[in-house]
Amino acid sequence: MNLIGIGIIIELVLLIGVLFWIRNLKNQSNRQPSLSKKIIKNLKF
Repeated sequence: MNLIGIGIIIELVLLIGVLFWIRNLKNQSNRQPSLSKKIIKNLKF
């Protein structure tokens, strides 16, 4: 029972870590185009 509980806890921690990692990748990918869009708008005006 103890090994199963520890395994479940480790899996949950890994899943939470992967979710935060994916969110960080999405935030970085969203920030770069937003900056380029601002630069493009400034160049157009």
